[in-house]
Amino acid sequence: MPSVMTTITRSLILPLALLLAAHASEAQDGAAVRTTTVEVRAGRDALTNGVQPWQEQGIALHYRHSSRSGFGVTAEQLERFEMEDRRLMGELSAAMGRWLTVGAEGEMSPTHRVAARQGGATFVHIALPAGWGIEVRGMVRSYDSASVHGGTASLEHYWGNQMASYSVSPVRMAGHGTATTHRVRLTRYFGENGSLSVIGSAGHEVETLSASGPLVAPVRSFGVFGVLPVVPHLSLTYAADVSRHEGLFTRRHASLGVRIGSR
Repeated sequence: MPSVMTTITRSLILPLALLLAAHASEAQDGAAVRTTTVEVRAGRDALTNGVQPWQEQGIALHYRHSSRSGFGVTAEQLERFEMEDRRLMGELSAAMGRWLTVGAEGEMSPTHRVAARQGGATFVHIALPAGWGIEVRGMVRSYDSASVHGGTASLEHYWGNQMASYSVSPVRMAGHGTATTHRVRLTRYFGENGSLSVIGSAGHEVETLSASGPLVAPVRSFGVFGVLPVVPHLSLTYAADVSRHEGLFTRRHASLGVRIGSR
């Protein structure tokens, strides 16, 4: 049976080939933007029940040669349960004609104390008439103690400078039943790059909620995130949310980033 890393490699090679092919037909995309952005961010989570705070820092580099095609890499340092981890992530997306976008994501952690040792995901997005769109995503993650497989199906609608979406995400961890989470999101766009999103979710999630590895736990969460343009080429990114993990703790998260772009 092929390893998870083999699966990740294959899932990244295909969209990369599609990305190169799509570059030749960029005119079909109708939105050549060619932007490069660098973002540095830091976050902190306060937890109840005597659990020590979590922390994270990251730096991300993204390049887009159209509104639907590009790639990015992110390096993060995490601290949870008084253990430090490092994680590297990559992503690709490619516009295939006027309505279809495909992409893939991969991640790995050389330390994998609380982060997944490795993982990957692929997605297909279809733009429909009248501002509607659907997306289907599949993913796999491998932890030291378990493997996690799952997917997400999303329906979205754009009107004016706003977007609303609903998604359902069934996830299965070895030795457990299927855990399903439902999410709703409302986003308002402003200016050239600004946005404000409100998101809420409820269901059961698989997350690293203890030092022993990932757990399946009921969760309800509510939060906001977005981008605030400051001056040309410079924006602030922000996020704040509260998640209640039933039987474990309540987590309050806040993060702030600085993004520098070529346009």
